[in-house]
Amino acid sequence: MKHLFATLFAVCLCFTAATAQEKVADKASQEKMMSKEDKAAAKAKKEADLKEAFDKAGLTAVEQQKTKTILEETAAMNKTVKADATLTDDQKMEKAKENTKVRDSKLKELLGDKYKPLKDIQKAQKEAAQAK
Repeated sequence: MKHLFATLFAVCLCFTAATAQEKVADKASQEKMMSKEDKAAAKAKKEADLKEAFDKAGLTAVEQQKTKTILEETAAMNKTVKADATLTDDQKMEKAKENTKVRDSKLKELLGDKYKPLKDIQKAQKEAAQAK
């Protein structure tokens, strides 16, 4: 009888320990998900950085608006590429690179000499954000 209780106790203890383990996939997905407030704060930070870069590069209001339009178009194209389930990851990466090249060529055409200073400022902002 003692052996039966000891065996039952051991089985219950093992079952409890096995079900109490945290799932790694769930934990990773929770870290990736951002709250609405975090998303709004990130979007506001991105807008502020973009506005600051525009001001430092000396873009006019018309150039700023056209640049924002080009950036939004590229973001929409990249979002479409990410959502396309028929493409492999390598194909998606290639499409995104093509979209970036098209965006850069449009921006170079629009901004002319102001393109390089704008990109340098954005690169500095990105490095500063990563340093934090």
